[in-house]
Amino acid sequence: MNATMLGFRTKMPEIQQAVARRERVNVSAHGRPWAVIISWQDAKNEMPSSHDCAAAGMWADRDDLDDPSEWVREHRSRRRFS
Repeated sequence: MNATMLGFRTKMPEIQQAVARRERVNVSAHGRPWAVIISWQDAKNEMPSSHDCAAAGMWADRDDLDDPSEWVREHRSRRRFS
C-alpha cells in the first residue's frame, strides 16, 4: 500500500488494517519516499544479526587484544612522559 503524508493522517484506519494484514505501507512526502511501515512480526524477522555487521570480528586477529580488559586499562591510564 502507498500513502502520502496527508493520507497517512486521514486514512489511519486503512493503514492499520493493511499493517494487520502484514502489508508494507510506503509513505511519501512531496513525492519522495519518507517511511516504510511494517508489522512488528516482520520487523523482528528483518533485524540484522551482529554477524551481518561488517565491523563484527574486525580485530579478531590482533595479538595485543588477548586480554581486552588489560588493553582498556592500559589505554585509559594517564600518559607518562619521560
